[in-house]
Amino acid sequence: MIVRQHYIDRVNKALGRNPVVALLGPRQCGKTTLARQIIPAGHPQYFDLEDPVVSQLMENPMTALEALRGLVIIDEAQRQPKLFPVLRVLADRPKQTATYLILGSASPELSRQSSESLAGRVGFVDLSGFSLDEVGAARWRRLWLRGGFPRSFLARSE
Repeated sequence: MIVRQHYIDRVNKALGRNPVVALLGPRQCGKTTLARQIIPAGHPQYFDLEDPVVSQLMENPMTALEALRGLVIIDEAQRQPKLFPVLRVLADRPKQTATYLILGSASPELSRQSSESLAGRVGFVDLSGFSLDEVGAARWRRLWLRGGFPRSFLARSE
């Protein structure tokens, strides 16, 4: 695993300015891995909407989220359109008790949902594949041949 400290710092800075931060990027670029470096999977405030149990829990997002404090991470947020108006309500509470990091593929749908419902409340951090700065100049050939997506770059063999 490559720790992407630059992106962790960008997410934390955005969370300091905004009640909601959207971490966007193409599928398999490392959004979930990055989020798990901030809050590990299995943490009670980490919601993966690809998990059927969590998805069912989030059918009523207000009930699931309103009592939470601190950082809440919602992975694959685009799967639950009802989530965005609820996040607007929660972000506007007089005493801001939680911040929300939402993850999703850089799809027009997620960008539209978050921009419309969360205008003025959401910050965006775009995540890409690995860069040469992240993997180190000595690994330029591997980056060139395999590309910057974590699974292909970090694979044991060609």
